[in-house]
Amino acid sequence: MARIYVQGDRFVDHQGRHVILRGINLVHKGNRENQVMNYIPSWDESVFNNFKNWGFNVVRLGIIWDAIEPRPGEYNEQYLDWVGRMLDLCEKYGLYAYLDMHQDLFSVLYSDGAPEWATITDGQSHVKGELWSDAYIFSGAVKRAFDNFWNNTLAPDGIGLQDHYINMWVYIAKRFGGHPALIGYDFFNEPFPGSESTAIFETLMLVLVKTVNQAMGTQYTLEDVIEMFSQPDKKMEILDFLEDKEIYKSIAKAAEPLVEKFDKGKLDTFYRKVSQAVREVDRDTIIMRENSYFSNIGIECKAEPIVNKNGIREPQQAFSPHGYDLVVDTEGVQWASNNRIEVIFETHRRTQISMGVPVMVGEWGAHGNYSDGLYHIEHILQIFDKYLWSSTYWCYFHGFENAPVLEILKRPYPQAVCGQILFFNYDYQLKEFNMEWDEKDGNVATLIYLPQKEFKIHDIEDYSVELLDESALVIIEPTGHKRSIKISLY
Repeated sequence: MARIYVQGDRFVDHQGRHVILRGINLVHKGNRENQVMNYIPSWDESVFNNFKNWGFNVVRLGIIWDAIEPRPGEYNEQYLDWVGRMLDLCEKYGLYAYLDMHQDLFSVLYSDGAPEWATITDGQSHVKGELWSDAYIFSGAVKRAFDNFWNNTLAPDGIGLQDHYINMWVYIAKRFGGHPALIGYDFFNEPFPGSESTAIFETLMLVLVKTVNQAMGTQYTLEDVIEMFSQPDKKMEILDFLEDKEIYKSIAKAAEPLVEKFDKGKLDTFYRKVSQAVREVDRDTIIMRENSYFSNIGIECKAEPIVNKNGIREPQQAFSPHGYDLVVDTEGVQWASNNRIEVIFETHRRTQISMGVPVMVGEWGAHGNYSDGLYHIEHILQIFDKYLWSSTYWCYFHGFENAPVLEILKRPYPQAVCGQILFFNYDYQLKEFNMEWDEKDGNVATLIYLPQKEFKIHDIEDYSVELLDESALVIIEPTGHKRSIKISLY
């Protein structure tokens, strides 16, 4: 497989082609069997063969701290062998992969992630909410566990929690660095600020209350509005109010300084430490830097580019934001807001421009098995096309081949383009793909994935077609000039 590198704000292969990566999250968070956690799922080759036929060329492969380091300093080689087999299958089916150290609510005690020995809560109690993610805001145990991680509190063996985590990543990089399918490391899924989240949440809610009262002439209190979110009808009133992009932006903006403090403080320190440690054993694999948890909803990430020990910018890094509308993980995902999601990804676009790196959207979608609301998925993909972003949809599950969303995800896109892509899009109504690119004297072929075998190519004659099971790959020979193409699907 061609190695993938960062060049400016693009992913490129070793032949200098502009690469777009589109794929899916493949994450098994573990299931308890006879009081023991099992972290090895039953995925077989058919899963990876399906991905290839659906046009995916990248997988965000989830790995779990509790699975890798069940006891301090001891690594589970059986689990790591499984990770290696997944990477081998990716290579066999022409899929790139990046490793995502996944967590939700920090710990296996509350959801998935850190082992029990690394979950230090100082006696704080765990509080569940109506929605699983509510515990981020209301659970003292979850917040304190994050605090102790960011503060590098000593584990039971006298070594700092963060030091353990970094040592684990170095071990992973030694083992898998250089694997033909491996292109990236996603060091921490959705980093959460811990106790600093209280002020962020209160700021967001207080500004929301003030904005609602000014617009509607009401006198709601903070407690009133929080209560409204637990009442379906009242919650819809609030969500309808937040359809206004300017209102939504203003509320997100209010919490920006608090999120920036975390981005440029504890989180930046962590990324610098883990990146510099991993670079001692793997100099090339791309570092996929995430935004913090709160930037998932549109609070701008103010992170600085990662630097090495000499203070020089790390060349192989990308921004890997997540983006979800407020209705994610509820039935309301079927009526998600295109306005709010535009604000979220416009915000991520500003971060990308500031950092000057390519984007791999690590998580988005989460549409499940619903057949309604697919307009939202189409809209998001068109945003990604506009920004020339790569992405991995959340997420694969057993029976995904029957999920209605799959028909939206199977769409034309340029996988590798000679020179530089200037523009591309796909019109779902017209079933028409368009692209412009500049080959800049290049001499390698351009590859465009099509989800079906029936199509018509306009304006270009120097091409061939490779047929897959149900799809096709159009191979266009180079001319060294600016070019355009239109492809109509039947």
